[in-house]
Amino acid sequence: MNTLSEKCAVTGIGETAYVRGSGKSVTALQMEASLTAIADAGLSPRDIDGIIPYANNEVVAEDFATNFGLEDLRFSATTPLGGASSVAALQAAAMAIITGVANHVLIPLGRNGYSQTRVGMRMQQLPQFRLVGEYEMPSGAVAPAQFYDDTQAESNAWTGGGIATASCMLKQHPHRHLWEEKAREYMISAYATSE
Repeated sequence: MNTLSEKCAVTGIGETAYVRGSGKSVTALQMEASLTAIADAGLSPRDIDGIIPYANNEVVAEDFATNFGLEDLRFSATTPLGGASSVAALQAAAMAIITGVANHVLIPLGRNGYSQTRVGMRMQQLPQFRLVGEYEMPSGAVAPAQFYDDTQAESNAWTGGGIATASCMLKQHPHRHLWEEKAREYMISAYATSE
């Protein structure tokens, strides 16, 4: 069995400030976080030759290629798998790198749930979910957690967990100690946030 284990690595992580009502678009937020991740990896935007944008968003690979001045975008894909999209994006990026299609793949992800569409609102807009609601919901087509909006506590817990995972996986990265501190901050705030 072929494995992707230890064949490539996450080399940079970027984020924006987690604030309510930033006044920035999803595109601006993703560009900002992407530039931070690229700098964290010790690269320049022009080093990026692969992009896997979040599938359920209005920001596409061409937005990054245009804004970053990318002349040779060798790989782009989307992974529209709902909650599994980010994991699938990591797998697709690893495969693109291992096969030599790309060298540096950017996986931007971001939402502006306060001033733009929240996840729950998107579900209401899709026609197939109207049918699910009418016919299947009483028998268990949805999980109870889907009835609640995302909370800041939940978001902080996921962010902290992701940063902690990267820190554990990239023990030799020069910014590992910064990631560990940031992961602790997010995990503490996940339990300290009142919702």
